[in-house]
Amino acid sequence: MATYYVVRGAKMWCDKGSNERKINLPVSHGSYVNGKPILNKKDWKPENISYFGVCPECLAGEETTVIDKNGALKTGKKCTPVIVVDWVKTKDNTIIEGQPALTNESIIFCTHGGNITFVDHGQE
Repeated sequence: MATYYVVRGAKMWCDKGSNERKINLPVSHGSYVNGKPILNKKDWKPENISYFGVCPECLAGEETTVIDKNGALKTGKKCTPVIVVDWVKTKDNTIIEGQPALTNESIIFCTHGGNITFVDHGQE
């Protein structure tokens, strides 16, 4: 599999959640691919990663109903990730505003037990 830089709008997936989401970058770091801003290993705050539908591991929080990626209705606790460490498997030799760049192989871990990975790199 080829390695690509991750840009604003790339799709992510949490293996505990019911839905994919796009990563956001409210303010660009100043580096771009195909006119889209590249993310770095520190881009894991709530303004970057919102929620992934519902999560069977989330025991507290808001109850919600969503249509999952297969078109089925799912009700449960909102899958809001709790992240405490940076992205791993980053591009350490490409520095974006002082931090390694994210790639489509990067991964981050939620304290609810979820592994968050990229479905695509967002460059299209």
